[in-house]
Amino acid sequence: MAEDLILSELRKTYTRRGKPDVPAVKGVDLEVNEGELLALLGPSGCGKSSTLRMIAGLEDVTKGDILIGGRSVIGLPPHRRNIALAFESYALYPPLTVEENITFGMMARGESNPEKRAREIAERLGITDILNQKPGSLSSGQKQRVSLARAIVRQPSLLLLDEPLSHLDLSGRTQTRREIKHLQNETGYTTVLVTHDQLEAISMADRIALMNDGEIQQVGTPEEVYDDPDNLFVAGFIGDSPMNLMPGKSASSNGATKVELSKDVVVSLRGSDVPAGKDVVVGVRPEDVTVEDTDGPDVVRGKVFAHEQLQEMGYLTVTLPGVEGRIGVSTPPEARYRRDQAVALRFDPARTHLFDAESQKRIR
Repeated sequence: MAEDLILSELRKTYTRRGKPDVPAVKGVDLEVNEGELLALLGPSGCGKSSTLRMIAGLEDVTKGDILIGGRSVIGLPPHRRNIALAFESYALYPPLTVEENITFGMMARGESNPEKRAREIAERLGITDILNQKPGSLSSGQKQRVSLARAIVRQPSLLLLDEPLSHLDLSGRTQTRREIKHLQNETGYTTVLVTHDQLEAISMADRIALMNDGEIQQVGTPEEVYDDPDNLFVAGFIGDSPMNLMPGKSASSNGATKVELSKDVVVSLRGSDVPAGKDVVVGVRPEDVTVEDTDGPDVVRGKVFAHEQLQEMGYLTVTLPGVEGRIGVSTPPEARYRRDQAVALRFDPARTHLFDAESQKRIR
């Protein structure tokens, strides 16, 4: 039966003889609701796997508490936490067949009909044709699915997935991603998915906890972290095409803030009352920038650096006069632009975000 998970001021510091301590997890507070699939997302080295290993009981906790179903599991060995794990490393038993690997834990616990349950999961994950094979003859993608099946078949209180799709090819990743989400909805397992792949997180998770440098940066639904980022890290990390982030200085404040990106480029924002002269960063996603036919009050002019045809859409890279870096613009698939062509751009004021350049936090 699924249970909720609460992390309270969770910390992990690695000590090394004769060397400075390494703080990997720095006071994480997080609640995962019963039956929820939460993605712990972040770049390599951000502390997400250390957090998962502490939940599983594979790493000692330096400080803080872990509660599963309202009960602290600090000090309990992994087998007493009723947790199932599927890690990036498969840890399959070489002498056993795939079916025997999947049913091994159920048989050890004396569960009834382990073969039936194993075949149901194998069919969902597309591995029924390899049930009689041994791990040594399998591809890395097949091994990953077997490892995943062995975790899911246990019917745990808490399911932990550490980069479970990393060794699958694109088609296998897409199919398995859908199956995991379907199974999680069907069974109601409380699930924590650790991944560096934002597509996995956005497509599978009910909520995302975005980590960086051992700390939680933002927790929210995929829509919330995409549309309403709390800081520059979240804004820059989330999004297949990264958010355009442009440093500038606030120019006026009278209900609508104007920001000077350069002496030739000024953009307007709504809902942010900022004192003039403040160092800020303007953020706008490529799909919230449009190419205009004529000049207007919210239009800036630039020059085409490159235009990419991506079949279902286009991607325009534009240089703005005096502005550091270049900005990306999503365009209709039928649009065509040539290098050095002059273009007029409009940033949607309602979808353009403002950040404090010093604290890197969102100005709301």
